[in-house]
Amino acid sequence: MRGLKLSNPSCLETLFKAFMNCKSVYFFLLVTLVICTSCQEDNGLKYLGESVEFTPKKEISIDSIKIDTLINNDIFFSGFGAWVIFNDSLILLDRKLVSAHVFSDDLIHRSTNLGRGDGPNSINNIILETTIMDDYLVILGGSYQYFFMSKNWEIVKRGQFDFYHENTPYEELLNNPKAHYVGHYDVFIEHLKLGHDYRGNLVFSITIPHPDFNYLWHEKFYQEARVLGKVNPDDPKVSIHGGYSPIYHRYRFLSTLTGAPFSYLDADTYIQGYEADSILYKLSGSGEVQYAFGVAGKEMNIAYENFKAEDVEEYEAVWEVDRDRYGYYHSVDFVRETGLLFRGYTKSNSLVDGMQIYRDDTLIGDVEVPKDFLFVGYKAPYYYGEFKYRPDKEEDSIKLLRFELPDN
Repeated sequence: MRGLKLSNPSCLETLFKAFMNCKSVYFFLLVTLVICTSCQEDNGLKYLGESVEFTPKKEISIDSIKIDTLINNDIFFSGFGAWVIFNDSLILLDRKLVSAHVFSDDLIHRSTNLGRGDGPNSINNIILETTIMDDYLVILGGSYQYFFMSKNWEIVKRGQFDFYHENTPYEELLNNPKAHYVGHYDVFIEHLKLGHDYRGNLVFSITIPHPDFNYLWHEKFYQEARVLGKVNPDDPKVSIHGGYSPIYHRYRFLSTLTGAPFSYLDADTYIQGYEADSILYKLSGSGEVQYAFGVAGKEMNIAYENFKAEDVEEYEAVWEVDRDRYGYYHSVDFVRETGLLFRGYTKSNSLVDGMQIYRDDTLIGDVEVPKDFLFVGYKAPYYYGEFKYRPDKEEDSIKLLRFELPDN
């Protein structure tokens, strides 16, 4: 609720009590003015400098989900991987070995493809992230090279992100950092998502690593830095877009919660989220804000504290602590086949995390999922998930999670 709402029950109740107790009409008018002022909510939500309507809608029809765990112990796997649904198959990508293991719906191994090397259909670096674009699996590798894989596991297109096409002098980039210089940006590895905008462009998470303009030490970063990069695969010059939401301006230094997950609905609309913000922002394909929605998750520790590290070592130490103690929204994924938006978040609970389900900007489910659960995608009739990789946690088995949703 935003704006003055005299229909607010608490406001009306207070007004009624004041009226009954008042012996003077003037005193009553004074009390009315004070109470109405206190009941008024701030309608001044701005996003990227524009006023935006915020409508938190909730109609819960999904209270819980039953998650099944599929296991395969038959193939060698480095332990550092990512699941994708491509060519109507469940595929586990080994990030280190650059191999693609194809499985049946019941997790029986069917084939292994790709490989690390310099061959025509090999990749000579680790796999950072992937997205499915039209009929191709797009792989982003080290050195920010991208590869379009056909259904026959042939590389039909490749390229490399170009952040240095503006010809800004090196001395200028070094000594005078500005948020609009593309040359200052880099792929945001710690919070990387790779997607596409249904207009033929790859979209990915970016940040500024410059020591005089970054999220560790500079408040100006949160006010001016962009969060998304775009590339046309046929002309890989990076363009920069978006920005941080108002909550980052208020806190000044939420340096351990700088992830900005996103998901495209179609060529004209995408959803922008933020780790520290319960609000989701709906934007046009060109980046103009349309409106905001979203409901806060459950059991979240959001007692965030500003943190400006003295050095990188201190930051890395506090990062580990904050990522375990705080609740934050780490992913946003839209499933076009079913029209549902899934947002994952962490709870202040050592056993479970949370996942929200939205339809048409309305929250229809907020369910518990296993700790470290990550949404993968949809292959009828199941939705799939995996566990977040933790280097300190050895996994001998290949595991994939799946669940169905009730008709609603």
